[in-house]
Amino acid sequence: MRYKWLRSTRFLSRHRIEIIMWALVVEMLASPLADAHPRAGVLLGLAVLAIVVSAVDYMANPIIVRRIVLPLAAVWMITRIIEALGNGSKPYANLSPIAGLAFSCSVLWAVFDHFRVSSRNPQGAIAEAFITYLIIASAFSQVYWILNRFFDHAFNQVIPYTQKGTLLYFSMVTLTSVGYGGIVPVNPYVRNVAALESMSGIFFIAVVVARLVSSHKDKPAERGRLLVRQANESQRNSGSDCNCAMAFEELSSS
Repeated sequence: MRYKWLRSTRFLSRHRIEIIMWALVVEMLASPLADAHPRAGVLLGLAVLAIVVSAVDYMANPIIVRRIVLPLAAVWMITRIIEALGNGSKPYANLSPIAGLAFSCSVLWAVFDHFRVSSRNPQGAIAEAFITYLIIASAFSQVYWILNRFFDHAFNQVIPYTQKGTLLYFSMVTLTSVGYGGIVPVNPYVRNVAALESMSGIFFIAVVVARLVSSHKDKPAERGRLLVRQANESQRNSGSDCNCAMAFEELSSS
């Protein structure tokens, strides 16, 4: 029994970031439920909060997480509860997308600050990049909510302020440069934001690919430096050039 528990613990620890990624995907697929049922949205918000905090605790700068991300997460959760239980016609009941935008931007700040640290696990690096991709889409959807709320005819169709899932859909198809054309930005400011998001999506994919390639190339270089260091130590200990020559020969052949 204890052996099975240890195996399951090791599995969860080894595949933690992939589990978080799939949990976030499932939550985003279920996000339209929050539009129809605000109280269910509170539960989804709690789930998102737990998922994102678990992810940034693993893949982000811990100082930024403690000082900025967690306080903004608490504010965002409070605004979600007020939105679900308060009067929707009141301005204070519609602050969750604004607080959510601040929360998403703080998460991206913490992640990008930690992004320069190369991952030794390519599968984990891909999962981290995909989680970041989803957070970028969520942040832009909150920007669209603000623009749609304060600009008349922001899009070619009327999108109620309660339909956050629709704006998340538009953000995703814009970030991926799919652009089905069902929802089209009409306001010039919204158009510029959509164009910026599309450029950000292309740029992010290019950066992720370059990061994965560089992390793959770093392994032979690290192995070469290790062989040189072993050869130097062997030469100092034995006083012969045999081991050094063998090490350099192995280095040149790899």
